[in-house]
Parts: sequence; structure tokens; C-alpha cells
Amino acid sequence: MVTMTDQHNIKVLSRLQLFRNVDMEDSALLKLLSRCQYQYLSAGQVVISRHEKNYFLYILIQGQLVMQLGEHDDIPLATVEPGECVGEMSIIDSRVSSVQVSASEATTLLVIDQDILWRMVSVSHEIARNLLYIMSERVRYSNLIVADSLEMQRKYQRFAMTDALTGLHNRGWMDDAFERERQRSERDQLPLSMIMIDIDDFKKYNDDYGHLAGDQILITVAKAIRTPLRPNDMVARFGGEEFAVLLPETRIKNARIIAERLRFNVNRADPGKLDDKVLPKVTISLGITEFKHGTDLDAMIAAADIAMYHAKRKGKNRVEVSTDFDAQNI
Repeated sequence: MVTMTDQHNIKVLSRLQLFRNVDMEDSALLKLLSRCQYQYLSAGQVVISRHEKNYFLYILIQGQLVMQLGEHDDIPLATVEPGECVGEMSIIDSRVSSVQVSASEATTLLVIDQDILWRMVSVSHEIARNLLYIMSERVRYSNLIVADSLEMQRKYQRFAMTDALTGLHNRGWMDDAFERERQRSERDQLPLSMIMIDIDDFKKYNDDYGHLAGDQILITVAKAIRTPLRPNDMVARFGGEEFAVLLPETRIKNARIIAERLRFNVNRADPGKLDDKVLPKVTISLGITEFKHGTDLDAMIAAADIAMYHAKRKGKNRVEVSTDFDAQNI
């Protein structure tokens, strides 16, 4: 620690945010400043520890500070540049610090004890105003961090519910949303139908044209399935080359009409080119079932899946409806 007393130091301090527009020749202020000290930190040295009380305002004169949630965090929450300060929030609210502050390089700080800081505020209205400005900037920055965090959470939620390749909902979303719709159908005595869809000969397509072509086909089929559906219909990628569609308030007869529409839409869908090579179109096989009250979602999926495999065995590129026999033997 080195006490700051000379005129050069006063001139340096007058350019700092806390002392902006402050009368640095005020005798009461100079007396308080004479009781402040400089502190020198080496890289990695901690000045404010997380979960510990802090009684000082630190103004960065030279070097750089980093704010971290913990000592082992690789990415800092924020950096503090010369002229800025840290520690004001924990002084104001008298709470333990929520972050760790350390030097990222050789650093010089002006250290102001909290009692001296409050006396400075009493001596100079400009210091009070500057301190309020510093705090408002800190709060504003914190709000931006919260906003960014919320946006990242929304993105993670979308990623958690969305299949990255096709843009459709994924199996996790499907299990939750489909089950809620099944329960609503059970409670309100409403019809509910399901379509399971599988791309025909998809493994051979991958073998013949490569996995990038296979991905392009999955995207093409997903779009062709999603486009003709009604707003309240639910579609998800079930896994691999298989898709599931839930049709609320829909009887099996109308579900078959919708399934044929999906099949026709996929038949005419153009997968485009890959490496200047035109990719051939594909077909799908579809199986339909209608919800039987008292059964669960897994049974409904299994019945539609069996119907879809019947379509495969009967020549592919067709729609099959599950029978009571299918439902009773799953």
C-alpha cells in the first residue's frame, strides 16, 4: 500500500468517473483523499471474494480486473477498465459480494474505505451524482446480462424441443404435447387420431447417395408433411426417418384423408440437387390409428406403428389403418 498525497495523483484522480466535475481543491475532500491508498495487484490476485463482505470501493487506475462467478471460471462475466470501479454495490446494500473480482494483469487500484466514501458524498454533491451514475450503469449492465440470459434460455428451450435438422418438434416435445392432447381427448370425450410415417427405403437412399443427401431428404419430407396440416395438428420427428402426426378432434375417416394428402405431398416434393446431382424423389408409408378411451399414448403409437409396417409389407407408398386386432395385440 502507498499513500496518495502529491499533486500528480490528484490530477490523475480528477479524470476518473467518480471525481468528474468535482472541485479537487476542496480542503475537506483533499483531507479525505489523503486517507485513501493505492494498492498494487499482480495477475491473478483476488481483490473481492465471492460470498464475503466488502467494505471498500476500488477504482482502477491502471491494468484490468475481471469479474467471475468463481475462481475456476474461464469466461469472465465482465471486465473492468481504467477509470471504472468495483465494490460499490456491496457497499450500498451491505451484502456479500455475488462475484469474485481479480486482476488479469499487473493492476493499480485506488482503495476508498466505505466510511470515507460516505463522507466524500456528504462533502461533494458531484461525487454523489457520479456515484449514482456509476450504480445506474451497473444496474443497466446487469439488466442486459439478464436479458441476454433469458434469450439464451429461450434458445436452449427451442433446441430442447426442436429437431435441429428438420425444424420439426422432437421426440421429447412430442411425448409431452401428445400426452396432454390424449388426456384432453379422454377428459372431454373428443376423437383423436395419429399417423406414423416412415420414409421408404431410406437406408438404401443413404447408401446410394450419401448421408448429406439423406439429410436433404429428411428436410424435404418434413416440409412436405408440415405444409398441408391444420394449425392445431401436431407433427414431430419421431426418430431416424420416422415422423408422427397427432390430429386432435379427428375421426379415423378424416385422418385417412389427411394421410393421403401427406403422402401425395411427399410424392411430388422435389429434394433438389446435391453437388450438381439431381436427387430422386422418395415415397412414404403411413399408418393410422384412432384413440381408444382407456389406452395410453404408448399403445396409440404402437398401433399406428403396426399399421405403418402393414403399409410397408403391402408395397410401400400407401396408407394403412390399424384394426381392432392390431390394438388388442400390442
